[in-house]
Amino acid sequence: MYITDFESHVEDKIFTRGQKYFNDGFVIDMWMEAPNRYQAVVDGSIPYDVEIHLDSKGEIVFHSCDCPYDWGEYCKHEVAVLLTIREHLKFGTALKQRGKKRGMQALLQGKSKTELVNLLCELADEYDLRDDIFYHLENNDGE
Repeated sequence: MYITDFESHVEDKIFTRGQKYFNDGFVIDMWMEAPNRYQAVVDGSIPYDVEIHLDSKGEIVFHSCDCPYDWGEYCKHEVAVLLTIREHLKFGTALKQRGKKRGMQALLQGKSKTELVNLLCELADEYDLRDDIFYHLENNDGE
């Protein structure tokens, strides 16, 4: 699958959502780790880290997102990043880069303990993770 026609391989509903994220500027940070290796942060319910690798011919050889979506090969965050990359390659547009890498870990480290506790509780409720979190916290022996 190539960057030039990837949408034909993505579920219509997911492509439409990703296109909206792209059009609305949800790709908030993007940089190249190496030639044809893109990293991005896409705003969502929380910021998600996306990674895309292309080969020299523009074929998508690797893609990942740390969002919980697992009902198809691509999520809307990846689609938004793929559209951003395609625009960058086709028109030479600048990548939306703030000059430094701001992945998940960097964003979390910038939050206070209270903000992190509130976020964890919110996500636990939203994704029905309370029992898993309780189990982990009660059985964690300092690892």
